[in-house]
Amino acid sequence: MFRSRLLCLTVLAGVGLLAGCGEEKPPPKVKFGAAEPAGDKLGLRPERGAAVALSQWPDACKLVTDAELRAFVPQAKGVEHKPVKVTILNFNPLADADPGTTGDVPRGGCEFEFNLPGNGGDDVTNSNFTVTVTALADPALVKDKYREDKGEDGSEKGFKDLAGSWGAQDCYSVDGVLGAEVTCMQGPYEFELRGSSSAEGLVPQPGSDAKPSENLAAAAKRERLWTDKVLSQVARTVGARML
Repeated sequence: MFRSRLLCLTVLAGVGLLAGCGEEKPPPKVKFGAAEPAGDKLGLRPERGAAVALSQWPDACKLVTDAELRAFVPQAKGVEHKPVKVTILNFNPLADADPGTTGDVPRGGCEFEFNLPGNGGDDVTNSNFTVTVTALADPALVKDKYREDKGEDGSEKGFKDLAGSWGAQDCYSVDGVLGAEVTCMQGPYEFELRGSSSAEGLVPQPGSDAKPSENLAAAAKRERLWTDKVLSQVARTVGARML
C-alpha cells in the first residue's frame, strides 16, 4: 500500500501535477439565499382603462441588481445583463390601442447570465434567468389579461397554481422542455420568468454509463430546484420593485 502511494506521488511530481491520484474533486455545492429587494420602486401609475406608453416602460435589465441577484445565488460570478426585445400587442378587446402602447420594447426583457460552481471554471457561463414584462396597464386590464392567460395555460401538462406564494399577487408555472415557465401578476404589471442551470454544483451529472432514466431524473431535479430556489426569489425581487 505504502509503495503504491509512493510510486503515484513520484509520477505526479515528475509531470508537475499538484493533484492527488484519486478522482477529480467535485465542485462546491451551489448555495441559495433569499430575496433582498433593495432597488428603487418603479412608481408607474397607469390611468384608469389605459395602457402605459412603451416609451415609459422600465428597462428590464435594471429590475434585478447584481447585489439583489447575489442575495439568492451568493456564488454567482461574471454576471451579465443581456436585453431582450419584446413585442407588445393590444390585449384589450374592448377598445383600440392608444398610440404608442403597442410595438417593440427593445429592453422589455432581460437575460441575466452568470457562472456557478462546476463545469469548467470561473469564466464559464452555466446559469441564467430571464425576466420579461408582458403587460403594463391599468391593474383591472392586467388582471383580465392574466386571468385569460392562466385559463389557457391551466390545461397544460405540468401546470401549477402558485397563487401568492411567490410574493407577487398571483403566479403560476408550466413545465416546459427547458424548465418551468412562470407568469405573474403584480398590480399594473404582468411578467414572465424562465431560466436554467447546468452547474455541476447544483445537481451532479450522472456518469457516462448512466441509464436514460437516470439522466432524465437528474434533469428534472435540476429544473425543479432552479424553479423553487431561484425563479421564486426573482419573482419576489421583481415584484417588490413594481409596487
